[in-house]
Amino acid sequence: MPSLLSRAAVTALLACATVAQAQQQPVVRVRREQQLVLAQIPAGSEPELRVAPGIPTLVRFDTELVHAELKREGAGRSVSVDPAGHSLLIEAQRELAAGERLPLEVVLAQGQTRTRLVFQLVSHPGEVDARVDVELRPRSARSEPEPDAVSPGRQVGPFSRMVFSGVMGEAGVTPSMFRGSLVGTGVVVKSPRVYRAERGRAIIFHVHNLAGARPWLATEAVQLPLTGEGREGNGRWTVAMERPIEPGGSGWVVVESAGQGADAPVVLEVREEGGSRGVRVEESR
Repeated sequence: MPSLLSRAAVTALLACATVAQAQQQPVVRVRREQQLVLAQIPAGSEPELRVAPGIPTLVRFDTELVHAELKREGAGRSVSVDPAGHSLLIEAQRELAAGERLPLEVVLAQGQTRTRLVFQLVSHPGEVDARVDVELRPRSARSEPEPDAVSPGRQVGPFSRMVFSGVMGEAGVTPSMFRGSLVGTGVVVKSPRVYRAERGRAIIFHVHNLAGARPWLATEAVQLPLTGEGREGNGRWTVAMERPIEPGGSGWVVVESAGQGADAPVVLEVREEGGSRGVRVEESR
């Protein structure tokens, strides 16, 4: 007969194995899209945004976003927020604890009017917000025409559709750390990201157009030889933007290749038509 001590040891080992197996189970969340009309939200309430590591949340506003800031963030970086024009990309760096609420303050501009909003970032065991459309007022109350979803003439591919639609983390597409450099000529660039699939990849970055300049619209992405000298490379890349970036404004630019190996080093020149402004992108492995 096994002793009481040995039975206790076996029970403890089985409990540890059960816990380890549970920890190895991936968390599966339903990606949801929601629409918030702030005029219909009760005064004093703060809407929740459900976030999760590895699943970016895209928040789109019906007016310009001029400021975004996390409040009362604890030790270590919990969430990164990246504003661009009318959009805000939120990426959780860790799983928020049950009951943890991380306030996110945003400021929207309508001409000279400023509107301050506070959202509560939370974790949910079964859902995550993939895209949230935020409206200061219902669409039926607007008189101005809605902007085009994508600028005419831009080539839109699977990666750019994913970025601009807010359906992030599609099957077969994985985000990667950008390894390389971006240099802007006449524009300011930052926040590069890379998305990869079985064949092809996209390099996504944020462009700020300087005040006093003319609107900036990228029209081509040309692959250069890795040595920096000689003729242009043979890789085919396309460029997509939602709309031209107005003076003093910002926006996302997506360059993508659907037929090139996802790990090959690349040097690109993203150019505007008939102008000298552009972005040089160098990605290494």
